[in-house]
Amino acid sequence: MTADAAGTPRPRRAALLVLLKAAFFNPYVQIFVGALLDTTGEVLLKKGASAAADTHGLVAMLGLSALRVGWTWVGIVSYVLSLFSWLYVLRSVPLSVAFPLINVVHVLVPLGSVVFLGEHVSIRRWMGIGLIVCGVLLIVKPLVKAEEKL
Repeated sequence: MTADAAGTPRPRRAALLVLLKAAFFNPYVQIFVGALLDTTGEVLLKKGASAAADTHGLVAMLGLSALRVGWTWVGIVSYVLSLFSWLYVLRSVPLSVAFPLINVVHVLVPLGSVVFLGEHVSIRRWMGIGLIVCGVLLIVKPLVKAEEKL
């Protein structure tokens, strides 16, 4: 068995890469990846829109002035990547399962707005978010049991 420059045996490294690839392309992992990308897009679009908020006229009213801000473009790219992730998920997960799971975005966006934008989220909203988490867990638990039987 040969080793690379770092001394790592190549077959072990190849096996690790195969394992990581399999994990990353698991549709349920991709639901979470898509949710993170969607959340990133939301936060960055807000940053872009806020940075362009002091412009006036029809362009500003339509929100097009935000297209002059880099944050907006990175947010758009994040949304597009999220779309690709979602399309991948829909190939193998029933929509009736995938859609409720992607709603973890309703938890991640408020967290992102607090952490990265300094926004305030009320206790009442956090309670609602808690109900969403309970709903997602109700969906995931039977799903995990069904997957274990396979």
